Amino acid sequence: MGKLRSLTRRVRDLATGPAKPLDVLAREFPALVRKLPKDLDGSVEAQLRERLPEWLDGVDRAALVRRVPSWAKVALHHLENDDLDALHAALDHGLLDVRQFAAGLHEGEPVVHLPGWDDPSIPRETFVLATSETRFAGEVVRARVVDDRFEAVVRAGFAHIDADGAVPELVVVTPGVRAEWIGETSGHRGGAAMWRETYDRSTWAIELPLSRMGPEQALDLEVEVRLAGRTAGGRLDLVVPADPIGPAIDGIDLERGTIVVRGRGLTTAPTLESASVTVTADEFSRLGSSFRAVFPGTADRWGRGLLPLPVGDYAVIADGQPVPLAAELVDWPADLADGPLVGHTTHDGLRLIKPRLPDENTMYGQRYLREAYEALEAPVDARAAMFQCYWAEVATDSQAAIHRELRRRDPRLRLYWGTVDHSVALPEGAKRVIAGTREWYSALATSKFLVKNTEVGAYTRLRPGQVYLQTFHGQPFKRMGRPDFVRRMAPWRAEYEATTRRSAYWDVICLPYPEAAEFYREAYDWDGPAFDHGLPRTDSLLADDAAEVRRRTRRLLGIRDDQTAVLHATTWREDLSRGDNTSADPGLLDVKALAEQLGDDVVVLQRSHHSVARSDQRHGSGGGVVDVTDHPEINDLVLAADLAIFDYTSLRFDFAITGKPMIFFVPDLEKYENELRGFLFPFEESAPGPVVRDSGELAGLVRDTSWAAEHADAYAAFNERFNRFHDGHAAERVVDGLLGWDA
Repeated sequence: MGKLRSLTRRVRDLATGPAKPLDVLAREFPALVRKLPKDLDGSVEAQLRERLPEWLDGVDRAALVRRVPSWAKVALHHLENDDLDALHAALDHGLLDVRQFAAGLHEGEPVVHLPGWDDPSIPRETFVLATSETRFAGEVVRARVVDDRFEAVVRAGFAHIDADGAVPELVVVTPGVRAEWIGETSGHRGGAAMWRETYDRSTWAIELPLSRMGPEQALDLEVEVRLAGRTAGGRLDLVVPADPIGPAIDGIDLERGTIVVRGRGLTTAPTLESASVTVTADEFSRLGSSFRAVFPGTADRWGRGLLPLPVGDYAVIADGQPVPLAAELVDWPADLADGPLVGHTTHDGLRLIKPRLPDENTMYGQRYLREAYEALEAPVDARAAMFQCYWAEVATDSQAAIHRELRRRDPRLRLYWGTVDHSVALPEGAKRVIAGTREWYSALATSKFLVKNTEVGAYTRLRPGQVYLQTFHGQPFKRMGRPDFVRRMAPWRAEYEATTRRSAYWDVICLPYPEAAEFYREAYDWDGPAFDHGLPRTDSLLADDAAEVRRRTRRLLGIRDDQTAVLHATTWREDLSRGDNTSADPGLLDVKALAEQLGDDVVVLQRSHHSVARSDQRHGSGGGVVDVTDHPEINDLVLAADLAIFDYTSLRFDFAITGKPMIFFVPDLEKYENELRGFLFPFEESAPGPVVRDSGELAGLVRDTSWAAEHADAYAAFNERFNRFHDGHAAERVVDGLLGWDA
């Protein structure tokens, strides 16, 4: 490799002359630094240390400041000082993602407060943003035609610079255009990249004669932004909005708990649909070609009572097709708010967003709220507990069982639940706090008990007297922690993710049985206390009302008494994930084809993994399939089902408590075990039922379950090994431990 690199360099030098030292450093050094978190064998780190003298030989240090990215300069500083621990720590704390850190002006230069900013031994010029980091960032937020004028609101600024007082000057290069700074701050409505990268108040009103748009009714607007001696140019595409042909929506409003849609061209009532809910109109009226449809702002999606609609993108649907928005509504979107519903119009309809204050709905607002939370010194409330499930979309799992038991013991306790919006049904006695609001951060800082089933944010600071109970969300089976991380991360990064980012926060954990502690010792270096006699999430499967819950759930889902309900549930695949808690559906089983084979006597309950649900993928209901991906309580589905088809999902451990048959459809077993997640122990030990590779075998196994007798001994041994402490009283034992924590 070294000879090839030297040959390539000689060929280039003959063509263009020798590259300048700074050019080589700026091209090669940052590229290698970016590879460090995935440096499995240490070769990247060794190469960086070996080549550092070569890169720095003859480099103009003054020119380096603006040429090399800020994060790479921080890495360079640590390498020059032979401080690999400091470099690893900076990378662990997000060094490569400049967007998440505050940036502004320091002594006339734009700087970013990367890890190490508070260390006075690191020269301030290390944090100066390079020219490549102060590139132009802009977008058209709104546009419309008013009489003979074209008006627009645009964002135009520098990527990464977001401090107060750092609004740049805007120079419009294109003649005949007037620009005026307006400082609009509704960052949640800007494009995703824009509101993450540019200071919210870099907003400008643009006005020009409509005649300037030309016959194409469009203009490529050339602008420059200037700040602190930096200039960046860019272009903004201005387009005169064109009205759709045929039916169109002219207005969407939130009014007194309803969503009012006005438009033209429809003769029958439309529906309002998102990936997770369909809403029918309460009112539909026409006057000439115009119509008005009124939709409720609430829905009873799963028999939990009327609750506000969930966040998401909603389209107005007529005859199976989305109704387009009128040009003005598309290009001049409206901010909407009515009680628990907050949103804005989009190109496709209505987007309901997290019901938070405007500053709480921007990345910058969240940064400042987290800083305030970390600095807050307030007494811990000994009579308060805070619960959160997954990413705040549901109120279930062990959290719900512990909540109910705490409330049974003392109804006066303050039991907070973090939820993403007001659509999440909460257990009786819960106090809702919307995740990411000031109230949520306050509860996080002051509640004595914090009960979660996923990791906490890296900004979390546990106060003296707080107790963090990590319940996890199922039995341990898939490879986790350090043994999982080292397959795709540098060893030092895997150690950080397993301990500092996870187990270092835990005060106590929940385990299904004592022997499971060994898995967490190996994966997370955990040697602390555990409530190890059952997971509270299983209690409702053995509750006195389990039979009634089964009847009620089947009735709600439209399952007849004479029909067999088959629960098909799968886990996610890491090779189909974007790394943002979403994943594409594995697509290994055509559930609608299976339902068609099985006929009217069988209903397939399709339960996709919650990471698939976040990607807005659904199989959809119909043809013998009921899509229950969004059902808020998995245990209700377990009780409603008569049989299950699983893959590697840990749900099989809970389902086995019911004693009902399970089939294991695992066409990608070798790939999952050897290339993807892998297992803590052999899969066959945790599969007390037929293991199937060919989907063609499933229909026969569902129709005739006489095979269950062959697996009875394995099933009993499975429950003895994994479920012997699941007796319906796990929450009682956990709450005994929590309430006796200080005793």
